[in-house]
Parts: sequence; C-alpha cells; structure tokens
Amino acid sequence: MSRRGEGRLTRYELFTDDGSGGLYTGDTMAPIISVGREKLKAHGVWSLQIFPDWVWYNVEIFETQDPDRFWVECDGKGKILFPDYPPGHYENHFIHAFRFRDGKICEQREFMNPYHQMRALGIDIPVIKRAGIPT
Repeated sequence: MSRRGEGRLTRYELFTDDGSGGLYTGDTMAPIISVGREKLKAHGVWSLQIFPDWVWYNVEIFETQDPDRFWVECDGKGKILFPDYPPGHYENHFIHAFRFRDGKICEQREFMNPYHQMRALGIDIPVIKRAGIPT
C-alpha cells in the first residue's frame, strides 16, 4: 500500500509464485483476477500506465484470528487514463482482503464502489429509485 510511482512495478515480488490479485467489484459478473507472478508483474505495468500518480492514504490495517489473513481499509486517488475515455481524476474508498502463505501474499482481493470509477470516466450512472428509505 505504500509503494508509489515506479516502486509499484516491483509489487509482484511480494506475492507467492501462484499468487493472485484482483478486483471483486465491477461491471462483470466474475472478478477480474491476475494469477501468477508474471501476470501480476504485467498488471503492475498496466496499472502504472492507467493510474500514473495513484496514492493510497488513510490506510488502516486490521488483523484477524488467522495470522495469515489481514484486511485493509483505505482511500485512493489519482489520474485515470483508460484509453477509450477522456482523462479523469478518480477517488474511491477501498477494502482489501489479503491472505499470506510463508510470509508472501497468496491472494489479494480489492473491493470498491464501481460508480465512483464510472463517474471519473464520464459514464452516466443509472438512478435506482429507493423510495421510503429513511435518511
């Protein structure tokens, strides 16, 4: 969570050889997962191109009863440069689930509000009519 800029390119080294990292909230029915160090390395290159100045902040780490499982809650922000959309500024709140094996990450799962990403890309968001919810 602390790596920035070019330092993000070596993040894959923190994973086991068969480790995985993925986005578990999005516009697809299944998560988008990179499996194995080579895919995670390629994901790091892609991520630096798409989110060149990305920063994580307000990072809180939560232990669990299992010493090989941690949760992280944080905020993130930076440019978003998907090729098919105009450049934007993206901010979101994230929850990350980490599983470790022998001191390395074997699974990382990211959860966020996809509507914030869609807004940053200029995509219109449909409105859900939730009549009657007390706010």
